[in-house]
Amino acid sequence: MMETIALFGATGSTGKHVLAYALEKGYKVKALVRTPSKLETKHENLTIIEGTLEDIDKVKETVKDSDYVISVAGGPADPKTYPASMMTEFVKKLWPILDEEAACKVFLYQAGAFSPKPDGTNPFMLKMMRPIFGRMIGIKPKIDDNTAAMSFMNANPKESFKFIVTRPGKLVENEGGVKLEASETSTMAAITFKDLAAFTVEAIKDESLYGKYPFVVPAKEKK
Repeated sequence: MMETIALFGATGSTGKHVLAYALEKGYKVKALVRTPSKLETKHENLTIIEGTLEDIDKVKETVKDSDYVISVAGGPADPKTYPASMMTEFVKKLWPILDEEAACKVFLYQAGAFSPKPDGTNPFMLKMMRPIFGRMIGIKPKIDDNTAAMSFMNANPKESFKFIVTRPGKLVENEGGVKLEASETSTMAAITFKDLAAFTVEAIKDESLYGKYPFVVPAKEKK
């Protein structure tokens, strides 16, 4: 039987590739989007739901009867216009829906390498770079938001579904074609949105990642 993925962030840099890869792999996809005209993909297995992360009824409609839920959503790049706690509030609203009203098996949330694990641990280099890059390129609000969302998930595990938080580092819009893997350590190597999308869709069935916060890095060549 064909499985369904509920997707948040389908028009973003990662999301558009997640959508394409999921459909290619034979999933049905229900995508919540603010502006449907931005979604160029047309497919018989794609259901588009117009709405925002703040619209609970639309969120419920998106996740209803979905086997997996993937969030690769993110706010505006400008820190001055980034809605405070946008993703944290979304996750808090989504949590009881997934637990009580959905058929979800796994929820995958894409954060970023600068957000530490809920216990506060992160590689030394990332700790050093976080305040510099956070302010230099304006991503501090996103880092703080993702960190808070991760802490909430860690503090509120559910028996009805599992969660994964991926933490990719530098992302580029190249053609891709490099296999990625989960890692306890981050690297400075850039990965493409397309390759990250493939990893993301494959990760939802990787039980070794459930309840984990892996970095996403290029796979090491096996000797």
